[in-house]
Amino acid sequence: MLKFTTFKISLLCAGPIADFHDKMRIGIFTDIHENIEMLREALRLASVHKCDEIACLGDIAGYDHRFYSFNPKRSAKACLDLVRSSCRWIVPGNHDLFAARKFPSYTNGFIYPETWFSMDHQERKKISGGKVWCYEGEEPNDLEEEDLSFLNSLPEYIILSMAGINCLLSHYIYPDFTGSTTNYIERNNQLGKLWDFMNLHQIRYSFSGHSHNHFAGLAYRGGRSFLKAIHSVPCHSFNLGDEMLMVLLPPLAGEKGRTGFSIIDSGNLKLEVIAINKA
Repeated sequence: MLKFTTFKISLLCAGPIADFHDKMRIGIFTDIHENIEMLREALRLASVHKCDEIACLGDIAGYDHRFYSFNPKRSAKACLDLVRSSCRWIVPGNHDLFAARKFPSYTNGFIYPETWFSMDHQERKKISGGKVWCYEGEEPNDLEEEDLSFLNSLPEYIILSMAGINCLLSHYIYPDFTGSTTNYIERNNQLGKLWDFMNLHQIRYSFSGHSHNHFAGLAYRGGRSFLKAIHSVPCHSFNLGDEMLMVLLPPLAGEKGRTGFSIIDSGNLKLEVIAINKA
């Protein structure tokens, strides 16, 4: 069983701060995409690896038949129920917002029409100009009204304070916290707004998902190369260090051998990636 410690929450802009001072192991799940069997296995492994708390970085819902093959065993509702009962911190992903019929705060200049959620994907694609996701392969889910209300209530980001070190949790990279636009960060100059946000709120580490990388992807303020922003790190354990750092974490749902969850050890500031080989 996971053991939970007490913490206090206050507000900073749109995201709550969770402040704790004990040495802890925090499991981070992201991109579940209705894969209930994978989520159960991840929770089992989180207990094995002695996680004290768990955070979920979104896309609990969202099954696209073009990318996933676990259809007979999927359940957005069962996944959300487990996340709500097991996770201390939860932020929504773009698929969660689409399921809840909620517009994201950042749209890359696109203005959503009021009829957006009643349109078919071809209409959405025609008027969006490729700026936002249109969910053309999205299958219906089994979420109920109370589930949708809960997804609607979630903050787009959370800032954790680990023994004086602030960490940013979101589905994707600021300002696109929910990953609702089709822009992926590729160049160093695209990270300028993130570094400014982190500097403003004295954040050292930013953790996100959304990109479905096999390994963790890292970007340091100042960059390690002139052009490429994010560098894949093909190892399962590394020190987070003293510099301002953005980390993209691997997903729970995806191809076999490319899935897993992550653990932050606040005592030694180490990140571990736990691979899951379950299909």
